[in-house]
Amino acid sequence: MLFKLLCGLILTEALTELVVKSEVFSPIRKFFFDRRASKVFNKIHDLLDCGYCTSVWAGWFFAFLFVNESLFFSRYVDWFFVGLIFHRLSNLLHNIYDRVYKGFINS
Repeated sequence: MLFKLLCGLILTEALTELVVKSEVFSPIRKFFFDRRASKVFNKIHDLLDCGYCTSVWAGWFFAFLFVNESLFFSRYVDWFFVGLIFHRLSNLLHNIYDRVYKGFINS
């Protein structure tokens, strides 16, 4: 179970970085960024532009895949909470990575 949680955490961070910053998703982001006139496209733009926001949805996605039985309360409540845990810890992992990477570059 710990292995699944660790994988979910790392995958949440990886998917968030891919969606928000990678060249692979660049055409998709451009599509939504160019059509900001409607409220729906504006919300999608905000989601794709914010790593913190995107990691919430990525965390819930991986929690849905990894939480197959009840851990604490019920499967659906656990899915919600584990998704938030993935989100929060993936942001912590991102911050640690940034500090290490920037420290590497600056030295």
